[in-house]
Amino acid sequence: MSNRVQEILSWYGADNPGTLANLYRIIMHGRLAGTGKFVILPVDQGFEHGPARSFAPNPAGYDPRYHFKLAIDAGCNAYAAPLGFIEAGAREYAGQIPLILKANNSDSMYGGSDPIPAVTASVDDALRLGCAAIGFTIYPGSAARNEMYEEIREIAADAKDAGLAVVIWSYPRGSGISKAGETAVDIAATPRRSPLSSARTSSSSSRHRRRWRSRQRRRRSKRPACRSPRSPIASSTSSRGPSTAAAS
Repeated sequence: MSNRVQEILSWYGADNPGTLANLYRIIMHGRLAGTGKFVILPVDQGFEHGPARSFAPNPAGYDPRYHFKLAIDAGCNAYAAPLGFIEAGAREYAGQIPLILKANNSDSMYGGSDPIPAVTASVDDALRLGCAAIGFTIYPGSAARNEMYEEIREIAADAKDAGLAVVIWSYPRGSGISKAGETAVDIAATPRRSPLSSARTSSSSSRHRRRWRSRQRRRRSKRPACRSPRSPIASSTSSRGPSTAAAS
């Protein structure tokens, strides 16, 4: 193990050995293995922006397995995607690349100024599919930011209890921030370790988890009764502009 890898793992001393082992799996995979640098292929364009907009120029992209192979052949540290994409290839490519299950997603059918993704996958899904981590997107400039902070706090607690690592994609966006502010250095800069990954007591974790699940039930009860079936093409995107990703 290189000094750099040891240094990175030392930042997460409050986490359990399972979480550290999965973080180590990601660090030590691919062409950048052991360097402390990461290249993660995130593919949620099919879910977030509609499959035709993203994949029509390259029809091979309609096949979820194409992206598994792309990440493997490119020597990425990990492949991140929503539930449908991961389910489509997890068995065929089991063990060939660390997987990150994207646990929340938006779509392009609503263009409001305050984004708030829906929770679309669970820690149980990540474990069932052999993932090394769960991923989550937050929008700190959104009016709904506090709800997103609470959601990631709860799913991160569940993930770490199960020994999974956590990756957060943070996009400065929403009505609380200007367009110029989205790319401002003082806005986009983040510490190397997110405060969302801090240690907590078991009683506090249980209490917050109950609150989070109650909020999810209320959100589901407000949704229209008619829903379209989940697309198999569901997966983080590089087309949303500047972001910061923090692994924990």
